[in-house]
Amino acid sequence: MATTSVPQGPEPIPINSRKQELEEAAQSHSYSRVRVWAFLTIELIIAAALFITEVPQLEGALIVLAVLIALDVFADSSPIMTYGEGYISVGFVFVAAMMVLFGPAGVLIAAPIEALAPLASKDIKRNLWIPHNAFMFAIVYGAGALVYGLLAEVAPDDFALVMLPAILVATLTSFTLNAFFIAVFGSIYQGRSVSQFWAKSAWLLPHYLAFGATGLALALAYVALGLPGILAFVAPAFMFRLAIRQYVAKTKDNVGKLQIQNTQLQEANVEISRVSEELRVSYDGTLEALVNALDARDQETKGHSLRVQRYMMDIAREFGVPEGTKEWVDMSRGALLHDVGKIGVSDTILLKPGKLTDEEWTSMRKHPEIGFNMLKQVKFLEGAAGIILAHHERWDGMGYPKGLHEDEVPLGARIFMVCDTFDSMTSDRPYRKALSTQQALNEILKYNGTQFDPKVVEAFLDIYEIWVKDREEMLEESSLRAA
Repeated sequence: MATTSVPQGPEPIPINSRKQELEEAAQSHSYSRVRVWAFLTIELIIAAALFITEVPQLEGALIVLAVLIALDVFADSSPIMTYGEGYISVGFVFVAAMMVLFGPAGVLIAAPIEALAPLASKDIKRNLWIPHNAFMFAIVYGAGALVYGLLAEVAPDDFALVMLPAILVATLTSFTLNAFFIAVFGSIYQGRSVSQFWAKSAWLLPHYLAFGATGLALALAYVALGLPGILAFVAPAFMFRLAIRQYVAKTKDNVGKLQIQNTQLQEANVEISRVSEELRVSYDGTLEALVNALDARDQETKGHSLRVQRYMMDIAREFGVPEGTKEWVDMSRGALLHDVGKIGVSDTILLKPGKLTDEEWTSMRKHPEIGFNMLKQVKFLEGAAGIILAHHERWDGMGYPKGLHEDEVPLGARIFMVCDTFDSMTSDRPYRKALSTQQALNEILKYNGTQFDPKVVEAFLDIYEIWVKDREEMLEESSLRAA
């Protein structure tokens, strides 16, 4: 789960020749041991109550639960040490998926198994830490799963918008309880303040919210694709681990020094900025993996999102959008994830080889809002969510879902409209063969000033010849990356 502080025992008692001070220290140490065992007993009672009431209700494919537990254990068997006092792992991605697919029963079975995983690491202390972990994981995971079950359906048949806020609230619940239990247990065991332990956990919250969202996506991939869907998300989960490991490795020494004095603040800030950039790159890789998993649902459009993203950034560069800025990143992610809302559209509509009925079009046109609602609460995707919502708006105000007009449409969405149209027309689809690049150009010019922003079309014409020249190379590259 979150940061797990590894108690090293009470602070050493200073050697003193005075008998009274030695006796007081011995009494204090003995009292700490009593409180430790009392705390463990309370944890055991709560965990046992949850286990007895929830596990008998277990339903679902046990082989899937076993796979998720195995992946969780594998992740926890090689944890990342955090500043010498605890560890974290990406195992919560798989725990979150268990919350969605199996509810409290699944995570309660996983908890004691996960608690044994750190035994494989030479850096993890064994003593009382193992039973504490087993009881604590059962409580925090069970509580998170219960919260998720109150807000959304467990073992769903399809995506529902409420799932994203539900898993984020469940993640927040588990994270907060986990940090609380760590802080209290560590304070009792080491005689240090609760706030010291809490501060060592708080910085991880954004990572675990991302873990929870990835776990939800993993569960939905399983619902849509079966076990291959789970395997598609193994790489993104461990990409998180790599990013966090780099972060911890690069900042560990600086954090230790900053606890003593604040003389190297500037150097630490530079290092943190560099690692944050690495995290951003890792997040982008995770998003590409998500898009590839969605592409697996529709073979006819494989690689479409990656090509549109590349086209879009070419035009953004023509517009003078500075690379690496928030606007640039939002455009890039918006183009990549523009069709994520189609996860809420049924296969019968999405993969229909012929024309859609009016009723089917009504369902299909909901996908911008579905995608927006999925991503708007994820902090680093807020800007991209706005582009996703508007990516079917037109220059003349005849688009959907809001009928925005001219400059009311975000620049990223206006650029996207041209790029998406060009790639769609020059790619094979279930209902037609691809048009030539010249035919696609003629269509874009035909609707210049109505469907498309004239300034975007002008920028498109400036780089059209380059696109045509590179198109075959791009198609081959995107196909390989999608595979």
